[in-house]
Amino acid sequence: MTDTSKTNDRPTVLVTGGSAGLGLVIAQTFAGAGYQVIIVGRSAERLDTALETFDGHPHRANVTILSGDLSKKTDGQRIAGIVQDRCGRLDVLVNCIGTSDRGLANDLSSERLHELIDQNVVTTLTSCQTFLPLLENSRGCVVNIGSLAGKVGARYLGGYNAAKHALTGLTQQMRLEWKDKGVHVALVSPGPIRRDDAGVRYQDQTVGALPESAAKPGGGTKVKGLPPQKVADAVLKCAQKRQTDVILPGYMRFLIVLGNAWPRLGDWLLLKFTS
Repeated sequence: MTDTSKTNDRPTVLVTGGSAGLGLVIAQTFAGAGYQVIIVGRSAERLDTALETFDGHPHRANVTILSGDLSKKTDGQRIAGIVQDRCGRLDVLVNCIGTSDRGLANDLSSERLHELIDQNVVTTLTSCQTFLPLLENSRGCVVNIGSLAGKVGARYLGGYNAAKHALTGLTQQMRLEWKDKGVHVALVSPGPIRRDDAGVRYQDQTVGALPESAAKPGGGTKVKGLPPQKVADAVLKCAQKRQTDVILPGYMRFLIVLGNAWPRLGDWLLLKFTS
């Protein structure tokens, strides 16, 4: 697929879900910073398309694409072996995994909630467990991509809030447990991300009789869409400085603190932002 030479002098990052969207921008950003980049995704076709975006890139030779489903331990172990053989190290693991949802809690089926937990939480957990030995060897860093929906509730997001809150808790637990192993675990929680298909992307995920705004990023939350590059830059900085909990946009941290201290005020603000 790409260069197979071992490059021990370069730090190595593995980006799961890196074949498109934010994950691809994150991979491009780490490549520009001089990292050996491993992009993992389930679709070989999308991975090939992602690799084409590096054509003419000065660090194109340092980018590898690997197809696999990290929810399957056999795939993860195979990929971990390839990373060890080709790069000899893994310094950063970025998990950009998951799917969103639109709907109301009273319409949420247990089957759909299980799907969201599997896609947003369980696969991330399996990825972290699989690559932990490599990260221990390098005293590396995990950056899980969460969401503002993992910090606060919001209307119309169905089971997505529950899944991302679970990811927030799991990330903190791993950070506490893996500190003694020398592995840092961080969470980056962005709000809605600016995309060309923002107006139609979530229409197929909308369940029940919801307002038209519910299909928009953030379930219609009145938060300006973040440029993907801004989020990717924050992920790179988080890994390099071993930050713990990054929230984008930054002013939302203040609102989250307010909501935790005064829940009634927090609910009022959330309803106002999604009215």
